[in-house]
Amino acid sequence: MRAVIPSLFLVLLINPAPSAQTARNDTLEIYVVDVEGGEATLFVGPSGESLLVDTGWPGFDGRDADRIAAAARQAGVEQVDYLLVTHFHTDHMGGAVQLAERMPVRNFIDHGETVDKEQRWLDRFQVYADLRGRGVHRAVRPGDAIPMAGLDVVVIASDGAVLDAPLDGAGAANPFCDGFTFQGAEITSRYGNAEDDQSIAMFIRFGEFRTVIMGDLNWNREHPLMCPDNKVGAADLYLVSHHGSETSGSEALVHALAPRAAIMNNGPRKGGAVQTFEILGAADGLEDLWLNHYSIPAGDAHNPPERFIANLEEGAPQADGRTVHMGPAHWIHVSARRDGSFTVTNSRNGFSRTYNSR
Repeated sequence: MRAVIPSLFLVLLINPAPSAQTARNDTLEIYVVDVEGGEATLFVGPSGESLLVDTGWPGFDGRDADRIAAAARQAGVEQVDYLLVTHFHTDHMGGAVQLAERMPVRNFIDHGETVDKEQRWLDRFQVYADLRGRGVHRAVRPGDAIPMAGLDVVVIASDGAVLDAPLDGAGAANPFCDGFTFQGAEITSRYGNAEDDQSIAMFIRFGEFRTVIMGDLNWNREHPLMCPDNKVGAADLYLVSHHGSETSGSEALVHALAPRAAIMNNGPRKGGAVQTFEILGAADGLEDLWLNHYSIPAGDAHNPPERFIANLEEGAPQADGRTVHMGPAHWIHVSARRDGSFTVTNSRNGFSRTYNSR
């Protein structure tokens, strides 16, 4: 696949000033940060530029912002060059203000405006919108590229749309589309899928290493991206969609990507659906599944061995029925090399596994 040239419109409107980060080893570093069933994943390219996808929850005395900042320190990152908010749900954008109090954010990227029109959602969106309004902001569409030195970062879904043409080297017929079953409203309505379906999803390539991060893009929206032809191609690492919820991660997506490893950013009781474990378990060539949390809904029958799980504790019960774990937490760290090989490490116990190039 050749490097994708960002559209002139995007290049002009995203701050082109050089990053303040320091160049490091010739690797792509990925930190899948535990934000208790929200989303926060930090990518640090070989140039030292950083891309943070989502910021976890607000509140909790800045718990999620502190966890992201801790991972950034571990990575040698002093600022966020690109903050990409996949969609405007609180568990994805809520920690942005608290994070910006802890480290500079240079560029804000998202899909534009929220489609959730209830006042409570509008109020939450406005907090984030006020923050991005004080910085450099751009909305992206499928096919746009995010200009990070040494990486190809391509938007494959955004604002309810997906790629209308395959990425270079992709486009083969997808046999896993046979028998695809669309989910009904009785399932998708549980998750407020109107904004989920606006999620930004991305394909990221570093040399021969390929990964995807899908936000909360739902099962039904995966269909035009992957069927009848696979517009994305294969991925070495699958960053599991939607916290592992049952409304995302169809066979047509997961099995066609053919990943060697997968990482699920779930909470103890959020995501981690049995259906997701079953689909992953049936994926040909998937060697290991790593989790940010032991999944209580899935139980011992479906969770991987503890060495692959970053956090084992559920946290303390709250008055609203949720459980909350305060303080530091462990993450899953990936170090990827240009030849397509990569190493995954559990920060809780130091357990690592290396996946050789194909």
